[in-house]
Amino acid sequence: PQLRQRVAARAPSTAQPPATYMLRLLLASDVHDDTSAIEALRAWLSSHDLLGKLDAVLCPGDLTTAPAASLDAQEEARYEAAAQRVLDGLGSLAPRLVFSPGNHDPPRFFSGFGGGNSSASTSNAHARSLSLAPGLWLAGWGGSATATEEGVPVWPGWPLSEDENAAGYAQLQRALRGGGSAGASFDGPGPGDSLLLLPHCGPAGAGTTVVTAADPNNPSSPGMRRAPILSGSHHLSALLDSRLLQRQCVAVVHGHTHAGVGLSSLGRVPVINPGSLRFGRRFGLLTLRREPDQWQLESLHFHALDGVSPSHGSSAPTAASLALSPPVADAAAACGEWRPWLLAGGALCLAAPLALSRLASLLAWLSAGATGYSGVRAGNHVFYDPGGSETERRSGERPLVYSPSRA
Repeated sequence: PQLRQRVAARAPSTAQPPATYMLRLLLASDVHDDTSAIEALRAWLSSHDLLGKLDAVLCPGDLTTAPAASLDAQEEARYEAAAQRVLDGLGSLAPRLVFSPGNHDPPRFFSGFGGGNSSASTSNAHARSLSLAPGLWLAGWGGSATATEEGVPVWPGWPLSEDENAAGYAQLQRALRGGGSAGASFDGPGPGDSLLLLPHCGPAGAGTTVVTAADPNNPSSPGMRRAPILSGSHHLSALLDSRLLQRQCVAVVHGHTHAGVGLSSLGRVPVINPGSLRFGRRFGLLTLRREPDQWQLESLHFHALDGVSPSHGSSAPTAASLALSPPVADAAAACGEWRPWLLAGGALCLAAPLALSRLASLLAWLSAGATGYSGVRAGNHVFYDPGGSETERRSGERPLVYSPSRA
C-alpha cells in the first residue's frame, strides 16, 4: 500500500487545466459628484460597443466632495445621497460595481468594515476581500495618507489616522499568510490565488502618486511645480515590498492623485491610476487574463473624454486614448508626418556602428605601429589584446590581428 501511494503521488495528474478566464474592467475614479461625466462615459462606451460587455466597474473612491471634517447628521445625509447618485450611475455601466471610499466620501462608508451602500451588485471593498473570479480576489482600503510638499503637510490624511492605515494593511498581510484578520474581513485569498488591490490612496514611491503639475487637479494644464507633492501611502508601499505581495498581487488600482494618471510599478507589481473622471475626464479599461492558473495583466488603455473639466463645457462621446499592450492599431498612420525623420534617424543608427568600427580599426592600426597588439571584433565593437594573442575571445568571433608586420 505504501508503494502504491508513492507511485500515485509521482503519477502525472490527468485533471484538465482550469479554463481561460478574461475580465474586462472599467476603471473610473474621483467622480466628485459629476454625474454628467458618467453620462458622457456611458455614451462613449455605447459608441465603442462596450456597453453591456464589461464584467465590472472598479472605482477607487471620492464619489462625492465631503470635506475632511466631522459632519452633522444633515450634512452627512446630503453627501450620502450625492454619493449614492454616483454609485447608481457607475453601477448601471456593468453588472457589478466595486468601490473603495475616498477621503471625500461620507464617514459611514468606513464604518462596519465594508458597510455603507453595499448591495447585491455594488460592493464597498473597504477593509474587505471579495472574490472577482476563480482564483482572483480584490482587497480594498479607503481614505488617504498625509500628502507633503518639501516635507510640509499640504493635504491631511482622512478619515483614518496613519496608525489605522498601518494596522489595516498589517491585517491584510496576516490574512494572506493565513494568520487571520481580526478587525477586518480580509479572509478569503488562498496561497495560490491572485490579488488585485483597490485602495483610494496609491503607494508612496510610485509615479502615479507624485504631483508635478502646477494644477494638481488638471493633468492637461501646462506648468510644473517647484517641488512635487508626494501623496502616496508609505504603509501600502511597505505591504507591496513583501515577497508575498510581489508574488500574488496582479495590480494596484488607485485614485486620489488626479494629476498622477498613468501606469507605474513597485517591483513587479503594476500600479495604475486611471485619473479623475471629473478633473481631467479620465478613465481606464483594464483586461485581466487567467491562463492556465495565474492571473496577469492582459491590456490597459487610458482614455480622456473631450472636455478637460465641467467648466469647459459638456463632454462629447469621443476620447483621446493611450493604449499599453496591445499598441494602437493606427499608430503608424498617426505618425506619418514624422516618417521621413524616422527613416533618416534609422539610417543614421545603422551607419553609426559601422563608422565607429572603421574608426576603431584605424586607431588600432596606428597604435600597432608603436606597440603591436591584436584586436578581436565582437559585434560592432573591437576589443584589444595588449599581448598580441590571436585567440578568439568568444566562440564564433573572428580575430582581427593588428601588428606592424601585418599592416
